[in-house]
Amino acid sequence: MTMETIDFKALEAELHDELVRVERWRRVVRMLGVAVYSLVFGWFMFVLFGGALLARLGWQDYGALTRTVVPVFIGLVVLSFALTRSLSAFRERETAAMRRAMQAMLPGVRFLPPSECEADNSLLTGSRLFTVSYGDPRLAMDCYGEVEAGSGGTLRVADVGVSYGWMNRWQYHPVMGYVVMVYRHVLRPLFASRMESSAHNFRGMFGWCRTHLEDKAGYLAHHVQALQKRFHARLVRLEDPEFERRFVVYADSEVSARMLLTPAMMRRMTALRDAFGRDLMFSFSRGCLYYAASMPQGFLRLRPASLGGGRMLETVCNDITLSGRVADELGVS
Repeated sequence: MTMETIDFKALEAELHDELVRVERWRRVVRMLGVAVYSLVFGWFMFVLFGGALLARLGWQDYGALTRTVVPVFIGLVVLSFALTRSLSAFRERETAAMRRAMQAMLPGVRFLPPSECEADNSLLTGSRLFTVSYGDPRLAMDCYGEVEAGSGGTLRVADVGVSYGWMNRWQYHPVMGYVVMVYRHVLRPLFASRMESSAHNFRGMFGWCRTHLEDKAGYLAHHVQALQKRFHARLVRLEDPEFERRFVVYADSEVSARMLLTPAMMRRMTALRDAFGRDLMFSFSRGCLYYAASMPQGFLRLRPASLGGGRMLETVCNDITLSGRVADELGVS
């Protein structure tokens, strides 16, 4: 079954009740989240600046103010409980709807729940897509699902949330750790696209597979990345202006980079970037191809969209289909 043969509008109508329930739970989670985290932020401000407030108001007015704290705190506890239960219900319904939709759209793709994901810290560290020279190279990572494609499951693409860099390092600082905690767990959830990924620097698609570049070309395409500068890799200037407009390439070896990034390869990478409609990151390391793209709404998740036209399911199907074709499109599978 190809995307051209899928009637997304009819499929959306078939799954309409499930999708409506998912959207309702999404709105409930958002409203409860705004209420809870606004109250938490207010509580932090009260704790931090209570002394200054006392000096300004005086004991009598301050005492009257503190009498409202208990009911507000009780309300916060109740709302927090409701948020936890709602978030759990939302995740369950979204996962069930996503699994059913994928079975109908992409029967040849195997969906793996978070408990069965292969994506882990060591795999992401090996890709060198997320570690930075000025931060702690250790990563904090959550996997929200994974798809397996290709013969024998040679290609895996996961929906991951990754935390790294200065926030991971400062969270253990006796003073800055408090600031990082407030920022990550109080302020960011108010504005994040998905509440559960608000603590991450990166949320989106991460794929990997073995390549046969060594057999084809007799060399190891070692650590070439389309990202900002990583470790001690050097900037490589290439002759394709269209490619350089979309990618920045750093490599440990300029010779290896040029051997890998042939004109044909650069055209394929540019075409993939245009097909995805978002920035892509690539890394070739130790015979493996790694790639990633930021998707704040989640990769294997249903994105908010108007029901009725099939667009919600078509967007998800398009991203999953494209992610499974990356290795073939680059000619490295």
